[in-house]
Amino acid sequence: MTKLNLNSTLNKCLFLFGAGASYGTGCLTSNGMLKALEKKLTTPNLSEMSEPQAEAFRFVISSLEYHSKWRSLDGNSQFRFEPNIEELALVIRKIKNRENFLPYPITGNWADKLINLEKQHELNNNYEEGLFESIERKLKSEFVPSWLNHDPDKLDYLDPLIKLLASENLKHPLECFSLNYDNTIEDALGNHEIKPYTGFISGEWAGMDVSEVVDEFDKIKYYKLHGSLNWIRLLQDGSVKERNRLTQEQQEDIDNEHSPYIVFGHGSKTFSFDPFFNLISNFKKKLLERDYIFAIGYSFFDPYINNLIIEALNASPYKKLIIINPSWKPGDLQENEKNEKFDLYTINNGKSVSPQLSEYIRQIQLNSFYSELPEFNLSRISGENTIHLMPIGFDKFLEKYFLNEGEDLIKLVEYYESKRVLEENPF
Repeated sequence: MTKLNLNSTLNKCLFLFGAGASYGTGCLTSNGMLKALEKKLTTPNLSEMSEPQAEAFRFVISSLEYHSKWRSLDGNSQFRFEPNIEELALVIRKIKNRENFLPYPITGNWADKLINLEKQHELNNNYEEGLFESIERKLKSEFVPSWLNHDPDKLDYLDPLIKLLASENLKHPLECFSLNYDNTIEDALGNHEIKPYTGFISGEWAGMDVSEVVDEFDKIKYYKLHGSLNWIRLLQDGSVKERNRLTQEQQEDIDNEHSPYIVFGHGSKTFSFDPFFNLISNFKKKLLERDYIFAIGYSFFDPYINNLIIEALNASPYKKLIIINPSWKPGDLQENEKNEKFDLYTINNGKSVSPQLSEYIRQIQLNSFYSELPEFNLSRISGENTIHLMPIGFDKFLEKYFLNEGEDLIKLVEYYESKRVLEENPF
């Protein structure tokens, strides 16, 4: 087996960041955002929202709690579903567009509470938008950005990443994919004069495949699959810009419906236009190319992303999905053997944990709440030893596997590669 170095190791790995990758910086997770909204609703500030808006939020959240409990019980409580802010956004969008989905004789029988709240909203306010349009905009454009403000003094957990990027042995940009909207990574790197390439040149979208910018962005390519708080779309031509690079004329042309320009809410993440199409195309390509997928702080409640991951895993019996998350797992997952440790120094061999985690993801894929057409989702992950779990935070992962120029990451991948050689040549 060929001995690996830092570059050959990274070329075999794909890193996907979920909300947990920013946890501890002040950025809230999706569940944390819902709790923050509930706190707002206990003593609503009338300068933030009207009483009909607050009551609409309360009603939908209560319904969401009921539905989450029902989904958990429907699965014999093997897996517990917890409501989150993206689920709330999805429900609000469905209510807002209910007459476009179903004929009036059906939607006309929806809860009288909703109808009454919409009437109150129309009577008490001079809004041009309806009640559910207004709370959807408020959630996306006002509340979510405020919940993703990070503390600049809490970015030192990313120091191992920064040290790795500063290594003279790193010959090619590190490629990382993110489902997050926040600017935690960008600001942490910027403090050390490292500029990640996110697809923008001089504030304008250029795509992730531009080669002539390598010298300026030679350390890391950062694919923000669901957009960013710093992105906006213009009304006039629909072009996508970075907010902090806008001219005065462009400031006046911002499309408020896409400010920030983020993909928010389950069930709406398939796009055929850039930047999202370019980003997701690169994600699909890299998933198929790389053998070791590190999912960091990702909850797996996005069937569209899951489809791409499952497709890649099933393309080769040697691919591995390594989940880095201290709290993500079915509630009944237990260590079955004393020598199977769940810590940052060892990875479970998968014989007991992989089937359970595969089933957990399968349940999400088949759930009609997350997909309009769940029967088309890929749901089965082949192999008995495909998923491995490290129940640790991103900080511990970086500390263990990125320090010393990725020495332990190299050892980990060499371990996987040695297992692969034995499987390919058993005699």
